[in-house]
Amino acid sequence: MVELSKERVEQILHEETTKKEELETILRSIYTRYMHLFENYFADLDALNDDKVAELKKYHEETKSLVRYYYLDIPQDICTDIKEFENKYCAKLLGSDWHDYIMKTYEDFRENSKRGDKSEEYLKAEFTREALSAFYEVMDYIFREGFGTESRAAKTLVSGIKDLFFGKDS
Repeated sequence: MVELSKERVEQILHEETTKKEELETILRSIYTRYMHLFENYFADLDALNDDKVAELKKYHEETKSLVRYYYLDIPQDICTDIKEFENKYCAKLLGSDWHDYIMKTYEDFRENSKRGDKSEEYLKAEFTREALSAFYEVMDYIFREGFGTESRAAKTLVSGIKDLFFGKDS
């Protein structure tokens, strides 16, 4: 784990985010750092090399340290989801076998792709688009409720079902 000075924590929280509320600022900072990490990772698959991955891994270590620093301030379900995300994806994408993992994942994508005779450039762009889309879906799942921006329609539906079964004052 990377040691973070108070100055670096302040920089991460206040220079990299625009929110002022403490929990929202912490969550937005963590979300923003993951977003930058994965956008940079998938920006150009051909440019990924050990040096670039090492640079991204250092940035990632700071993010993990930030999570650990504010662990008790972050709702437990979010911490659990982040840990699962870390173990399932980050360890593979930033680990020593990152190249083998990303190439196997890309080859699987190419083989399962029903995109006909598309160019390699097109397939890599499509792979990147789908990888980032999946990343944002995971981030949405992890952080949406913590930001208080979960679906109002879902809340209304659940409320309506509860009212139907248990009455309006439940």
